[in-house]
Amino acid sequence: MSDISKIQDSFSGLIGWEQPFNPDYAIVASENLISESGYFVNSNPFAKIEYIKDCQDYKDISDVDFNTVLSNITKNGATNIFNQVFDESAYIDRQLLYKYALNRTETDSLPNGFIGYKIEIDDTKSIAFNITRLMLDFEGTGDITLLLLNSSQKTPLQSKLVSVTSDHQEVELNWVLNDTDTIYKGEYYIGYIKDDAFSLTPYKRTYENSNIMSVITHLNIEKVKVSDHLTADLFDLTTVEFINESTGLNLDVTVYEDYTDLAIQNKFLFSRAVYLSAVINCLQIYMSSLRSNRNERQAEDLYKKVMVQLEGTTGEGIISVKGLKPQLLTEIAEIKNQLKSIKEGYLGNGFDVITQM
Repeated sequence: MSDISKIQDSFSGLIGWEQPFNPDYAIVASENLISESGYFVNSNPFAKIEYIKDCQDYKDISDVDFNTVLSNITKNGATNIFNQVFDESAYIDRQLLYKYALNRTETDSLPNGFIGYKIEIDDTKSIAFNITRLMLDFEGTGDITLLLLNSSQKTPLQSKLVSVTSDHQEVELNWVLNDTDTIYKGEYYIGYIKDDAFSLTPYKRTYENSNIMSVITHLNIEKVKVSDHLTADLFDLTTVEFINESTGLNLDVTVYEDYTDLAIQNKFLFSRAVYLSAVINCLQIYMSSLRSNRNERQAEDLYKKVMVQLEGTTGEGIISVKGLKPQLLTEIAEIKNQLKSIKEGYLGNGFDVITQM
């Protein structure tokens, strides 16, 4: 569960394309000529710009769209390698904050101001969490604006206006908090502003175990209020108080490992593997082409050589060739080996925390 779009953006320009000498095909755009690593896809003699252009499916493709094809080949290479390197399950935990039955007979009286939860992540790196949804348990009907704040930014990270029409209402959020932006860790606050016009009152959690909060791995969650804070902006952190009253909010939270930042900070480790993956992609374009033209036929005539490039050859009396696919598997294993020691220092040991009762 990592941010693939950010991986692709960061890896853009890691490998590139060389401009062909053939003037009829010297159409590679400047952004595709960039190679921070020094690897160029068409340095492999089988990954010719001529073959790629004349074997891609649309005969009348424009130069602009063809450059998108080239860009997509390298983007897909980055995605493919990332997924193969980080191929283990990223899931850590998922919990509904309150699991037990709620008796809808009494309500809690709350002061005006911000009402909600304070959420802190422990020191373990690469941990991300997703507030997938909220359960709203209020008496009454009316509008509520849900806010997500972080201690390092004045304005809300997220907000959502919800019209409450029932005493138990589910709201889809999918608010992801990870380390791929400038805001990470610190203190998160999720809640709403209660003022004199607020028409909802939360049900009390006094029935049996209904007030017991789940233990969510790597997170510390506590109920808070900020009295008389009536704007959506971040409040003075010294005015935050813990409360025992119900908030009316029940969070559904998923915690998982997110290696997006780890990969971005070590992207040059991936260079050769992304290059090999992109070359393999080019050869597969030839093999799946819908076109019929001279260059497509030439690529077809090279089918056996292409297969040798992909799979390699072994055997007595035959010159051994290590194919691109076996090379790629070796490279991925090497990346994993190098990242192992990096991850041990990067991730730390962390700790589990018990949330407020």
